[in-house]
Amino acid sequence: MGTSREGLTAEVLAAVAAWQIPVIQLNGMIAERMGMTWTDLQALYVLANHGPATPGELARRVTLTSGAASRMIDRLVAAGFVRRVPDSRDRRRVLIEPVPEAVERVGGLYGRLNDRHRADLGGLSEPQLRALLTFLQDATASTEAEIEDF
Repeated sequence: MGTSREGLTAEVLAAVAAWQIPVIQLNGMIAERMGMTWTDLQALYVLANHGPATPGELARRVTLTSGAASRMIDRLVAAGFVRRVPDSRDRRRVLIEPVPEAVERVGGLYGRLNDRHRADLGGLSEPQLRALLTFLQDATASTEAEIEDF
């Protein structure tokens, strides 16, 4: 007899929680290897995946005060991970954009893990992949909503 839907849901949530721990650990190790903080790594990820942002937008995305974000941006600029550029739509504003070579360097540290994940996904059918994608997109949106409501 199979596991009930409630039981299976609980197992999935426990597995996601268990997976988050090594992901956080790996991100910390990568940040340390790159000479940055975990928040610096988050900011680089946000910029690399969502495009340039104003300092205020970036602060909101990584849940920092404007002062802490300003210090973080200064560190990332000094280390060559990001640069300040004028906003082409409003020359009074500055955007923070990632330096492509830095993104490639950091991204390269995830290469083996990405290969392992591709192999992990290799045995799933297309409907299973679609279900997993839907869950991950919904879980991301739910977590972002929780951050905003916190």
